Amino acid sequence: MTRTVSGLGMGWPARVRAASAWARRQARRTLFEKQYLEDMAALGNTRVDVHARAHDHIDGIVDQIKRLIERGHAYQLDDGWYFDLASFPAYGKLSGRTDLRPEDSVSRIDDNSKKRHPGDFALWKGRKDGEPFWETDLGPGRPGWHIEDTAITETYFGPSYDLHGGAVDLIFPHHEAEVAQMEAASGIEPLARYWMHTGLLRVDGEKMSKSTGNFLTIRDALARTDFRTLRHAFLSQHYRSSMELSDSTLEQARGARRRIENFARTIDPAHTDSQANTARAADTWKEMRERLDDDFDTPGALAVLFQYIREQNRLEEPAGPAALRLIEDVNNLFGTFDIPGSAAQSDAVVDELVKERDRLRAARKFAEADAIRDQLIKEGVVLEDSPEGTRWWKETTP
Repeated sequence: MTRTVSGLGMGWPARVRAASAWARRQARRTLFEKQYLEDMAALGNTRVDVHARAHDHIDGIVDQIKRLIERGHAYQLDDGWYFDLASFPAYGKLSGRTDLRPEDSVSRIDDNSKKRHPGDFALWKGRKDGEPFWETDLGPGRPGWHIEDTAITETYFGPSYDLHGGAVDLIFPHHEAEVAQMEAASGIEPLARYWMHTGLLRVDGEKMSKSTGNFLTIRDALARTDFRTLRHAFLSQHYRSSMELSDSTLEQARGARRRIENFARTIDPAHTDSQANTARAADTWKEMRERLDDDFDTPGALAVLFQYIREQNRLEEPAGPAALRLIEDVNNLFGTFDIPGSAAQSDAVVDELVKERDRLRAARKFAEADAIRDQLIKEGVVLEDSPEGTRWWKETTP
């Protein structure tokens, strides 16, 4: 799994780092990336294999643009190189349209009256005073927005891969542009076999937006509730749906989560399950996976689990090891429950996080490693680094 980190300020050539305005932006970007990694660790989202930064892939970006030029998909103007939409008739196949609309994320639309088509987008932007630039075969300049992502994904996955994610407001023009430039450069389609576009968060019925001031940070949300409840709130909504983030939403998620945890506390691990008990749990897990295979229908999967709990609670036979395995399987997938008797499971999670931190440190990705360390410390885990590796233990409360 790869997550791209856009914004080229963090890797500027030394000759432009001294420009005060850009230096301030660099400092902000560095701070925001550090806080972002810390927030992801606080939410338990630590399974990303690569955080790829655009400035580390300038050669790949230039190579991809040169291929587009050679194949007749790009043209040069006085301020850089542009993708020619007319050369790619399939443009619009992801979103079903080619025109801009008010709800689109268009803050980075490239204006130039000399463009062949209003929707043509920048691949390489020519050098401007006070902005970072790289000396390349395309001339001095820096990449356009869309080309950063396809150059990175081609590096790690090739020209075609399984799954691409992002918010629904990025479908057009950003993801549409990604499809056009990668498929045009490679001659291979599709760019991605599956797309998962998440709905938008809403506050007081309106899209959460920094520009309007009605936004809530992850840290704000975690000050109001715990990370398991927040995760459960997101999973209770289909990922494509918009979600109202409110105290009521969080309270409902907390109550639903506790229903499952309360059921887990009634399980008797020493009970010998009947065949019927075992079959019910196995059938439930199978049906949950089927719901998840259907466009990652997490609300549907959770509904199956709640139905199982209701039926199990009506039976004379107590829930036994089969029920415990079911709850643990769901928790291993969703990470939303604080269930009894799961100390060994928690230890396994800590082991994995410690190994991931060691791997990141070895790769000199210290910001990401520190984010994992800080989260473990918050959870009462003590780390001791030595030449032989990292030891850990949990603090005991006197």
